[in-house]
Amino acid sequence: MQEDTAKRSFRALRGLGVILTIYVLLAATSALIYPNGFSPLTNTLSQLGDSKSNPNGAIFYNAGVLLVSGSTIFIATVLLILPKQWLTPRSGSRRTMFYLSTSFMVLFGLFLFLTALVPAGVNDALNGLFSLVFLVCLELFVVFSSLGVRRMKDHISWLPAFGFIVAITNILFIIASVMEYAIFSWVLSITTWSYMLAFIYEFSYVG
Repeated sequence: MQEDTAKRSFRALRGLGVILTIYVLLAATSALIYPNGFSPLTNTLSQLGDSKSNPNGAIFYNAGVLLVSGSTIFIATVLLILPKQWLTPRSGSRRTMFYLSTSFMVLFGLFLFLTALVPAGVNDALNGLFSLVFLVCLELFVVFSSLGVRRMKDHISWLPAFGFIVAITNILFIIASVMEYAIFSWVLSITTWSYMLAFIYEFSYVG
């Protein structure tokens, strides 16, 4: 049983790895088409999806975001449906943390999806609102999931601490990004998706 469970876990990671690889390829394609050149030091990821700043390449980046966000919603829904290791034995606090974190995972996936569906350059005000709600839901997901993992008897030892570090640094990176320090938006993305991979790996076990 444990061997089968491990295989299911690795299949989940491989699937997510393929999705993220496609996203990176689409983002790279968008960056190559970006007018006047694209640099992580001066440009944020969101600018790749701006139809005004990147009229020919925005469609590629937004397609990648739609793929990633749709997959995130699907994975969160599967986590809600499948048996959960941190709900056995049944515990009110574990159950609350699990449903809070996975619910915010669905929500941040949904609003990320909406940022690509209504990209900057088409409706800046609405895209800005969706982006803000996405960041809030993402931050709450990281906080509640980290608290929930800490309550598990058996878990990846470093995952809760990593989650808390991501939650704190995300706030700093968001502030820095607003101040137009573009490189921090890249750090935010890399650290957050690294935590997501570890979190999904932890809860791919269904046995």
